[in-house]
Amino acid sequence: MKKQHRKNDDAVSPVVGVMLMLVVTIIIAAVVSGFAGGLAGGAKTAPQASIKVKTGYGFDTNGVNLDKNNFDISFEHLSGDPIPTKDIEIITYLTLPNRTVVQHKQTASSQFSLMANPGASTIRYARIPYLMDRQNENLTGTNPVYKTQTEIGTQDPSNAWFGEYVFKPGQVARTYKKAGTASFLGLVAETDMYPADTDAHNVACNILDECIRKGCPVDIKWLHVPSGKYILDTTITLQG
Repeated sequence: MKKQHRKNDDAVSPVVGVMLMLVVTIIIAAVVSGFAGGLAGGAKTAPQASIKVKTGYGFDTNGVNLDKNNFDISFEHLSGDPIPTKDIEIITYLTLPNRTVVQHKQTASSQFSLMANPGASTIRYARIPYLMDRQNENLTGTNPVYKTQTEIGTQDPSNAWFGEYVFKPGQVARTYKKAGTASFLGLVAETDMYPADTDAHNVACNILDECIRKGCPVDIKWLHVPSGKYILDTTITLQG
């Protein structure tokens, strides 16, 4: 009996199969490359800068005697890229004498800080660290850095407030008053900052005084939010 061999017309030749595999591989590679390129194109680059951090008491208005109410954390832009502070989140970790760690985040939308002694007759505020540049900004007067509650409600934000200015080489930003520094370090609850609760600020200033006497450490990080990268990551010791 003669065997009949039927040709399988549906079978794919090895050559065609290899070609199909190559086409699929090329398509996948193109998709992956395009996806990766899209990610790279959308990535944000963090500014690069050298920032000097200092802490200590300031002088009185006459520039002669140390004023114990002017305890300051200052940031000096030594060199590098301009930094839009609207893109920055300042994260602090203050270790108290009892080893408790207080974390705080300062952003462009953070509450206003007290720029006066608790209980002062005239209460003014600023969003800190504010830009200390007397050539461009006034502490009082037209659109002042320090504003009363009424001025905050009727005037535009000061160009020297954190979140409003671009931090450039040669400039200094600071917290200035002890009450403001206490709030910057998270020792004053947001609800007590503005309008300022006098008792809460007095308690916070007393805690800060103890931290200064004991030389408590503070970890400070400047996070560039769009890129998720840190511009500054340092530890300072609170000292007068």
